[in-house]
Amino acid sequence: MIYTEHLNSVSFNGKIIDSHVHCGKWTNDNFPVKSVVEFFNRKFNNGKDTVDKVIISNLDCVINNVNKRPFKDEITGNIDLLRKSLSDSRFVPFVVCQPGYGCADNIELLINSYPGVVKGLKFHPACLDLPANDIKYFPYMKLAQKYNLPCLFHSEVLTDDAGNLIRNGVSDPEFIYETARNFKDVPVILGHMGLGGDKAHEAGIKTLIDSIDNADAKLYVDLAWVDWDNPAKPHIVEVIDKLLHTSKGDKTERLLFGTDAPLGVFGEKALIQKGSYDNNIKNIKSAIREHFGSDADKLISRVFYRNSKKLLNNSGINYSA
Repeated sequence: MIYTEHLNSVSFNGKIIDSHVHCGKWTNDNFPVKSVVEFFNRKFNNGKDTVDKVIISNLDCVINNVNKRPFKDEITGNIDLLRKSLSDSRFVPFVVCQPGYGCADNIELLINSYPGVVKGLKFHPACLDLPANDIKYFPYMKLAQKYNLPCLFHSEVLTDDAGNLIRNGVSDPEFIYETARNFKDVPVILGHMGLGGDKAHEAGIKTLIDSIDNADAKLYVDLAWVDWDNPAKPHIVEVIDKLLHTSKGDKTERLLFGTDAPLGVFGEKALIQKGSYDNNIKNIKSAIREHFGSDADKLISRVFYRNSKKLLNNSGINYSA
């Protein structure tokens, strides 16, 4: 692939696709679409970068209510976002699926009722309390296969107090990989790259590289919360290095920038107080430039923009921007 941008510095003027964004209710916070729009209306990195698209899902379908059921069902919560996405071209909506509570027919109804609007499927095994390798995911994955849609899974590796791995969490990347192997042509994103600390991210990276070496699933990872508080970005550097040197060659296309905005430090209030979103962008770029020299510019372009664009286009979304 030839990159035609002229990228001279780590702070190049660039378009960004944030592949992991939310609206809706999460614990005691509520993020209406209006506030998300206002957040992304800003220019970041001292005005040098613009968030061009966001892959977004509605937390109202993810979080559980007092009865341990999703706050909104698959139809109600997803329609809210799909309707609002019609008026904002920056939104790339992934509809939230609720295996064990909902029905894949609901999702197919949404796909057909909003043709061309549904861009992917979102799963949160931890909130569903349903292991990601359960066969209840299969009807939804068959839909993704049928309509050529990517899937985003919350992934999380549990660790004990000493930081040792506990490989039985419902969102474990290995469980997601097991499901993805049954649908090897469906792009499956491991959100958070294994969320849970150093060893958890390392486990997420291993699962990703194994899937590439074995050529038995189409796994990606996003960087939401990865090294968020470490300016050196060690695990981001590690995953890029390993993707550059897989047994199948350069597979850095499998890495996507994402934040989980507007949750936590990546929300509007934290941005004003700490500049966390801006700093995350600059620190990732700086780490890539420091470690990858002459390849840095193309890697930055891939991670922040072109990889997500390519994924969406390959899924038939015809994202031409």
